[in-house]
Amino acid sequence: MIDYIQTIVVVLISLYAFYTLLTVQKKNAQLRREMSQQKHLLDTIKNDVYALFTGAVGEDARLHKLETRTRRIIERQEQLENNKQSERPYEQAIRMVHQGSTVKDLMAVCNLSKGEADLIMMVHGESKSDSDASGQYH
Repeated sequence: MIDYIQTIVVVLISLYAFYTLLTVQKKNAQLRREMSQQKHLLDTIKNDVYALFTGAVGEDARLHKLETRTRRIIERQEQLENNKQSERPYEQAIRMVHQGSTVKDLMAVCNLSKGEADLIMMVHGESKSDSDASGQYH
């Protein structure tokens, strides 16, 4: 009878071990599927991060190019404004000559040198006197 009980115990233990082995194999297969899905997800994320990084590098280069271009435009605009401001005293001096101002007036108001004031007076003052002279003959 002891042999019979021992046999039943061995059979029960064997069945339990077999059941445990099947359960472990089933769990192992499930974990392998999950690991495969996780690996696929990780590869997808790696590709997305690489794409973002590549895009960011491209955007950084584009941004640098835009900043450089903006700086050049600002510098050019400042140059144009400086040139415009440097021309303004001459424009004002020409208007003053047409209104009958003297060389000393041009030098004082427009901050011109004597040579500059004389030149403006010669160029723009004579046309006024020529038109006055031609007006005398009519």
